[in-house]
Amino acid sequence: MELRLHNFKRVVLELHPSVPDRTMRLAVELADLLHLELLGLFLEDTSLRDLASIPFAREFRPLGGGWHPLNLDRLSHDLEVAVHSTERVFADAAKHLLTKSQFEVIRGPTAETIVSISRTGDIVMIVEPLNPAERATQQFSWLVEAAFRSVAAVMLVPTQIARTVGPVVAIATNPDDPSVRAAAAIAIAAKEDLIIVRCYEESIDDGRIDKLIADTGLTIKSFAADRLLVSDSAALFSFFHEFQERLVVLTRGILAPEIALTIALARRVPVLVIEPQATMLA
Repeated sequence: MELRLHNFKRVVLELHPSVPDRTMRLAVELADLLHLELLGLFLEDTSLRDLASIPFAREFRPLGGGWHPLNLDRLSHDLEVAVHSTERVFADAAKHLLTKSQFEVIRGPTAETIVSISRTGDIVMIVEPLNPAERATQQFSWLVEAAFRSVAAVMLVPTQIARTVGPVVAIATNPDDPSVRAAAAIAIAAKEDLIIVRCYEESIDDGRIDKLIADTGLTIKSFAADRLLVSDSAALFSFFHEFQERLVVLTRGILAPEIALTIALARRVPVLVIEPQATMLA
C-alpha cells in the first residue's frame, strides 16, 4: 500500500530580499520530494509606493543623517534591483528541479495577494523575517493571518533551520487526523521515521497505528498526550525535547496560528499546517 498526497500540487514560496538561500533550497527539496510544482512569489506591497507619493512622508536613515523625504524613483529602483537579485537566486536554487518552477512578481496589498493567489493543493511557505524588527511588525502578522485564511496548506519556516534530517512528527487529536497520513507520506519520501503525538484516548485508536506500520513499513513511535496539550505550548514543547524532529505536521484548527508559529520559531524547524482533507490513502 502506498501513501500519497493527492491534493498537494504546488509549493508557493513567499519571497522577499532577505529570504535565506537555505530556505529557497528547502522549498526546492520539498517540491522535489513530493513531486510538486514550485512558484517563487515576490510580493511587492503597493502600500509602500502609495506612502512614498504622500508629500510629507519621511524615512529614517540611521547612516544617512536622520529623516528624509521618501523618494519614489529611488524606491522603485531599489525594488527593481531586489526583484532581479531574488529571481537570480531562486532560479539558481531551482535549476535542477524536475518539476515545473516559476518566479512571479505580484503587486498589491500583501495579505490580500496571498489569499487571492493561493488555491487548493498549494503549500504556502511563510518565512520568518531575518530582521527581528520585521518579525514584530503588523505586516508579518497580517501575512501569517492571510495565509491561514486561504484555502492552502501553510508551512511556517524559521530563518535558521536547526535540522534537515530526523523524524517527522504528527500532532493528532483523533485516530483519523489527516496529519498522520500527511506526515507518514512525507516520512516515506524522506526515508525518515514517524512520531505520532496522540492527543486522544488510546482506546479509540482501534489498532490503526499498527495497521499503518504494516501497510507502509515505517518505523513509528507513538506518544500519548492530554487533549489540553494542544492549547499549552509549554507542555507541548516538553514532548518535543527528545524528538530531534525535522518537521512538524498538524491539521488546521487543532492549534491557533500563533502557537504553530511559536513551535516553528522555538524548535527551529518547519511546521506544516494542512487542510482537513489534504491527504488520501491509496
